[in-house]
Amino acid sequence: MVTIPKTEEFERVTGFDYIKNLIDPKTPFGQKFFKHLKPLSYEHISQHLSDTELIIKLIRSSVINEDTLHDLECVIDISNSVERLKIHQILDEIELFEIKNYALVIEKIRESLKGKLPNNLLPPSLENVVFILDPEGLKLPTFYIYDAYSEELKTLRKKKRELQKQESTDETALIEITQRELELERQILQEISEKLSNEVFHLSESIEKIKYLDVIIAKARLALELGLTKPTILHIPENEEDYSIVIEGMFNPKLKAELEKKSKNYQPVDIRIDQGVTVIVGANMSGKSVVLRTIALIQYMAQLGFFVPALKCRTVYLKNICIVAEDYQRPLSGLSSFGSEMLMINETFRKAKEGYSLVLIDEPARTTNPYEGSVIVNTLVREFGKLNVYTLIVTHFDDIIAPRRLRVKGLKEENLKQLQNYKPEELINHIQDYIDYSLIETTESSVPKEATKIMEILGIDRNLIPETGTENL
Repeated sequence: MVTIPKTEEFERVTGFDYIKNLIDPKTPFGQKFFKHLKPLSYEHISQHLSDTELIIKLIRSSVINEDTLHDLECVIDISNSVERLKIHQILDEIELFEIKNYALVIEKIRESLKGKLPNNLLPPSLENVVFILDPEGLKLPTFYIYDAYSEELKTLRKKKRELQKQESTDETALIEITQRELELERQILQEISEKLSNEVFHLSESIEKIKYLDVIIAKARLALELGLTKPTILHIPENEEDYSIVIEGMFNPKLKAELEKKSKNYQPVDIRIDQGVTVIVGANMSGKSVVLRTIALIQYMAQLGFFVPALKCRTVYLKNICIVAEDYQRPLSGLSSFGSEMLMINETFRKAKEGYSLVLIDEPARTTNPYEGSVIVNTLVREFGKLNVYTLIVTHFDDIIAPRRLRVKGLKEENLKQLQNYKPEELINHIQDYIDYSLIETTESSVPKEATKIMEILGIDRNLIPETGTENL
C-alpha cells in the first residue's frame, strides 16, 4: 500500500496521528511495531482482524485483564542477546539475568492464557530456558552463577569463605582460589551460552508471538475505547465484477472527541463509493472535507489491520490511497498554492493509473475563478473516470458533469429560528448544530446556495449580503 502524500503527512491530514497516540502497547516489541507501522498483506490483514475480534471477546469476559497487561509490561527486550546466541557468542551475567526474567514472564503469561488462546497467539514454552538459568528451581527473578552449576565451584567458594574468616589470611592461597573461581565462572558462562544457543528458535519464536499478542491486544483495546467496528475487506482479482466501498455510520474519532468535550453530538455519515468518479457538492461549513479525510482514514486503518470508525464498512484491498487536501500543499520553489495542488494531482493521477486505487481530491482549483475552476474539475472527472478507480471529488463549483453526484443536505430550515436565541458572538459555535451532514444522491448540476443564509445567521451587515443569494462562501 502506497499513500499520497507520504506516510507522516498522510497520517496528519487524515487524523491517524491522533489514533496512534491512543494506541497503548505494553511490550518494547509492540511499541516498536506501532512506531514503524508497515502495510500488511491481504492474508495478514484478515488474520489481524479475526484475532482482534477474538481478543475483544476475551477482554469483555475478563480472560484478558489488568494482570495480563501488567505481565506484558514486564517483558523486556532480549533481541540483541538472542542475536548474539545465534552466532554462539558468550553472554555475560546481565544478559543471562535478562533472559531468565524474560523467560519467567513468558511462562507466566503462557500458563494464564493456555487453553484460552489459539496457538498463533500463544507464545511457546520456555521451560528449558528457565531450567538452564534456574538450576535450583526457585523461580526467582535474579541470576547468579549458582553453586549448583559446578561441584568444584561450590567447594572453592566454601574454602574461600573459610579463608576470609581467618585472622591471618593466606593471601597467596586466596588469590589462587579467586583466579580459579573466575576461570570456572567463565567456563560456566560459556556452557550456559552454548545450551541457550540450542534454544534460539524458541526464544525467537516467543519474541514474535508475544509481540503479535501485544499488538492485537492493543488493537482490541483501541477498538473498545473508540467504538470501532471490524471491516470487511474484499480481494478483487483484476477485470472481475465491480464492487462498491460501502461505509455506514462513519465518524472521525478526533473530531468526535473534540465535539464531546464541548457537549456536542457528532453526526455519523453513510456513503457508497463506486468505481469511477463520484462528486460531492455542498456549501462551505457543510463537512465535505471531513467526509473525505475520514474515508481516507478508514481505508488506511482497514489496510493496517485495525477496526475502523464506522458502524459498518465493506471495502476493497487497494494498492494506493491518495488524498489531495489544501492543508498539506506546500508551495514549491515559489509556485503558487494552485501550482502545488496541480503537481499533487498529477502525481496522484500517475499513481492511480496502476489501478486498485482510492483517490480523494478536496476542492480542486479552489483558488481559480469559477469558470476555469469548473473546466478543470470537469477535466479531472473525465480523466480519472477513464481509470476506473475509486475517485471522490469535493467541489463547490456549478456545472460539474459527473456520473454520480452526492450533496450534503445542509442547513435544517425548520430549526433556524432557534439560532435567534444566541448572541452574534455565540452563533459561530452553534451554527453547525443546525447542519444536516447526511449525503444524498442528486442530479442537479448546481451547488446549494447556502452562503447568504449563513451570512444572515451570523449577523453580517446586510449591505455585505448579496441580494441574489447566488454566491458561495
